[in-house]
Amino acid sequence: MLVPMKVDYGVRTLVYLAQQDGPEFTSTSDIARVQHIPEPYLLRICSELQKSGLIQSRRGPQGGHKLAKPSEEISVSDVVNSVDYSLAPVDCVEEPDGCRLSGACSQRDLWSDVETMLLEHLSKVRISELKNQQMTMTLAGAPVKTNF
Repeated sequence: MLVPMKVDYGVRTLVYLAQQDGPEFTSTSDIARVQHIPEPYLLRICSELQKSGLIQSRRGPQGGHKLAKPSEEISVSDVVNSVDYSLAPVDCVEEPDGCRLSGACSQRDLWSDVETMLLEHLSKVRISELKNQQMTMTLAGAPVKTNF
């Protein structure tokens, strides 16, 4: 199972914003450059994160984004609910009518349970924990891969 890119980029964005200590807004271009996220795609993700109340956004020369609440209050499942709405490992969990077997398929409940367990776990993981872990790894000199 692959985590959707929108979720990955959303989490990366929130962790980066949590690392920016202070009331200032961080520009979209800075986030995109440092986190290696295409800027047009990041703008759409930030729009969804703003609509869900996870970040504040402001336009203009001093604009950008910042967390709307403390990182301790934001879970990874909040990001999933904001940008993707599902981590179902198979389509029939979200769209049972799209499968001719879903009415009599023993696997559908299994995959639905997997999604439920994953979301329960992600609801316990806070952006602040990921921020602290990221900072520890950065200070320890963890290698950063480049595509050059």
